[in-house]
Amino acid sequence: MNDRSAATSGARPVSAAVRRALGPASALLALTSFVAFNAMAQETAEQVAQAGPSPAPQSATGGSATDSGAGDTLEAITVTGSRIARADGYEAPTPVSVLGAEELNKMATTTIADSVNRLPAFAGSQTPRNRSSNISSGTAGTNILNLRGLGANRTLVLQDGKRMVGSTVATGTLSGAVDVNMIPSGLVQRVDVVTGGASAVYGSDALAGVVNFILDKEFTGVKGNVDYGMTSAGDGENYKLTFTAGTKLADDRLHLLFSGEYADDEGIIGNDREWADDSFQMMNNPLASQAGQPSLLTVHNAGVANGTYGGLTLSCQRITPYVDTVTGVPGNRLQPITGTPCALRGTQFVTDGNAIPFQFGDLVNGPTMRGGDWEASRVDRATTIALPLQRKSLFGRAAYDISDNVTAFVDLQYGHTWSHNTQVVPILNNGGSVYVYRDNAFLSPELRQTMVNNNVDAIEIGTFNGDMHYLQGINTRELKRGVAGFEGNFDLGGKEWNWDASYVYGEQNIQSKTPTNRVNSRYAMAINSTLDANGNIVCGTRSADLLSVVPVAGCRAYNPMGLGVNSPQALDYITDMGWSDITLTQTVLAASMSGEPFENWAGPVSIAFGGEHRTEESEGSVSALDRTSAFFAGNYKATIGKFDVNEAFLETVVPLLNGVPGAETLDFNGAVRYTDYSVTGEVTTWKAGLIWSPLEDARFRFTKSRDIRAPGLGELFNQGSGGTGNNTDLGLPGNPTYFMQSQTIGNLNLKPEEADTTGIGVVLTPRFLPGFTMSVDYYKIEVDGTLYVRSTREIIEGCYLGGDPQMCAQIARGSNGFITVVTSFPENIVGEVASGIDVDATYRFPVGPGDLTLRAMGTFVDKLETTAANGTKIDGRGVNSDDAGIGLGANLSGPKYRYLLSAGYDWDPVSITLSMRGISAGKYNNKFLECEVGSCPTAAQLVGTGYTNTINDNDIAGAEYFDLALNYKMGDMGEAYFVIENLLNEDPAKVAGGRGAGFYQGQSNVTLYDRFGTMFHGGVRFKF
Repeated sequence: MNDRSAATSGARPVSAAVRRALGPASALLALTSFVAFNAMAQETAEQVAQAGPSPAPQSATGGSATDSGAGDTLEAITVTGSRIARADGYEAPTPVSVLGAEELNKMATTTIADSVNRLPAFAGSQTPRNRSSNISSGTAGTNILNLRGLGANRTLVLQDGKRMVGSTVATGTLSGAVDVNMIPSGLVQRVDVVTGGASAVYGSDALAGVVNFILDKEFTGVKGNVDYGMTSAGDGENYKLTFTAGTKLADDRLHLLFSGEYADDEGIIGNDREWADDSFQMMNNPLASQAGQPSLLTVHNAGVANGTYGGLTLSCQRITPYVDTVTGVPGNRLQPITGTPCALRGTQFVTDGNAIPFQFGDLVNGPTMRGGDWEASRVDRATTIALPLQRKSLFGRAAYDISDNVTAFVDLQYGHTWSHNTQVVPILNNGGSVYVYRDNAFLSPELRQTMVNNNVDAIEIGTFNGDMHYLQGINTRELKRGVAGFEGNFDLGGKEWNWDASYVYGEQNIQSKTPTNRVNSRYAMAINSTLDANGNIVCGTRSADLLSVVPVAGCRAYNPMGLGVNSPQALDYITDMGWSDITLTQTVLAASMSGEPFENWAGPVSIAFGGEHRTEESEGSVSALDRTSAFFAGNYKATIGKFDVNEAFLETVVPLLNGVPGAETLDFNGAVRYTDYSVTGEVTTWKAGLIWSPLEDARFRFTKSRDIRAPGLGELFNQGSGGTGNNTDLGLPGNPTYFMQSQTIGNLNLKPEEADTTGIGVVLTPRFLPGFTMSVDYYKIEVDGTLYVRSTREIIEGCYLGGDPQMCAQIARGSNGFITVVTSFPENIVGEVASGIDVDATYRFPVGPGDLTLRAMGTFVDKLETTAANGTKIDGRGVNSDDAGIGLGANLSGPKYRYLLSAGYDWDPVSITLSMRGISAGKYNNKFLECEVGSCPTAAQLVGTGYTNTINDNDIAGAEYFDLALNYKMGDMGEAYFVIENLLNEDPAKVAGGRGAGFYQGQSNVTLYDRFGTMFHGGVRFKF
């Protein structure tokens, strides 16, 4: 099968896309041309200032950002977080932090997302460094930002104030999120981060805040960047090339701009870091029923107790007659032999199929054990630390001044990313479900005789299928985006009005592939082999009475007992390539206007108003095998659906006091937005805020807002995105743990999430301490009707422990009694609260021949709480483990505080910056009671204490990482730089792997900690 042709069978024809785009664009052209003609006809046009970018962003001191020195370290500037632009330095009450080009250059990270994620307000963002195994969701390789840890789908990402088409169709917290890899980083002038709800100003998805990438659209000249980096371990090699050129023609009325970027990061395949030498995992304590024993243990030298690469015998089985209790039909079935020990349990198969004994650990519970042959059964060494990622982007812009007050512009953008994880996990069958009958063609005579002697009809094997290739995932994304519009100003009644109108067309093609993916039905037949009358090996289905094999034509037998025992033909038979080809399309037709129509006693009153029509659509196709959920993993489903939304907004700034005792300024800022979704209905959002400066040295700000996030395409129209994972089956005797398939479908009955956001802050710029500024902001975000997708584990527990009939209906079982698939869907059933304090302080002052800049930024979390559907409140504040096996699932969690400190010294032409970033220490779960083995309370004694479990160690260390940046300016030609990340080569904290995974995937320190070690970067930026 041709990968390329197979993966593009659902692509949208270009001609269709063009036809769809021309309709709205023609109407926009007619409208804006009429406005432009009237603007040009004004007799006073030459006196009207040309429309351009918003005024220079204001710093916390009230001065223009351009006043700050070029060597400022991590300077975050508070800018206008509204659609109103005024020349008097007005600032909206919602705080906005800014990363300028100078700060981004000094960080010199591999991607611009890595720089943004260092701001303490970001938590839990997805990157190729921390989410390499998201195969079924198709999101591996993306860089997706997450403000406050509230979910990437609640962080609105804009480019030059305009929406970007989504990069995922997932149904969880990544639904509709934008892949920042597509931003042309070589052209980014600054990144504005609105750290508060802004739905009334920017629309849906701005529930946690907004990240706006501002491009340098006025650039002229030529500039570029050549960058190379690698880790101190000699891996993780990466390089980046950017080139940008801009020029003005036609008496400076025509401005042409081009920017291109190519980056290649080889990633880190496997995990041979020393900190991972010791398998460290959480497990259910098999001795928990004994006095003084904790219910949970974190153990070293942890291994898998129910499988190895070559196969491990777990139980002996016997064919026994039974009568179906429903149909009354008699038949046979396999059942574990009880009463006598299984003589073959603990027999493992190694190279060439040789059988040797396996030593179980001293503690064994389900899939996990401590000690024994733990190294023979670990799989974490193969899992990828960081995904390889190739990126390329092109951006072109043409802007023409039709007159002194009207500009027409066209932006064209192309982005492409490619990632290939060659080692996600082995294709696992640990926990059983692989049965080798006594007539199997590959059984050794000795083993078969032992089975005969003990009246054993079959043995149950747990295997990692070591002869098969690891599960792989290839993800390709291609962005095509165009923006066309006009902007300008005109005079009305002696007042200047600014206006803009634009049409945006965005198309994101997402191709996901799973080469060498196991086809479950073929595998089931291939392992069911025997010898025919001629002595030939055949395979197929088992007869109804289980006593013989029914050969299937074309079946290639697979030997699950050993390593190096299977032919390429057998592996080809049981594997195939799954694929999904999905295209997301977004169109936006928007127009807005702003001005100062009149003045009151305190100054000019400003208003901004506008409207927007947006359409979101998903279409595509998947392989026939994916469609029928035939694979081990992936099992993609095409998300096909469409919705549109109409919006209108109004914003105003009303000065209340100005230049009076006790009030240098007092301004009211209000906004309201009406939104009508074609699927989820109408909603109104609003914002009210005050800015009060009692004196020049202090400015207080207050905001209250109602914000929303509407369901995305995946949450509404998903036809069943697949997943695979180990879970415990509470519906079978013995509660076995084995691999189960899951699927998440869409829900057309969803409503938008609603949040009430409160912000109170102060900015201090004392005149007696020049160069010092400090801001302190309190935030509280209360979300109601949060969309939540129950995990497989939650559904199973809800059915068999909670007795919920709806959850029981979501569990499907096969004829053998095992769970075949668990179905979930998003629901408006959860509430969330996040609150805390942001602190930002900068002090710049001369020292010797240069300037020293000190900066401290921190986010201190006061509450991170989720209210579950049953009313239970889950406290995630200070939880530093990223594994759902601790009982938090997808609920909010994160460190108590995050910080970024820096000290920079600028002595032209040299600058040096030392930064320190870190997080607080934390726990696995706030409802776990830590106690010493031998002195722990019983489960009965825990009742009423607020704790749910006891554990021997509930502490997780924090982290502190130092980064060093050196810059040398080469006059007007550019600069050379050298950066060392994680200067002291600090290891990540030891965080036990989760107990819910079913096998040890590695420590749960993926999201919050630096697992690379020291990383070096060096390069040259040129400009002329």
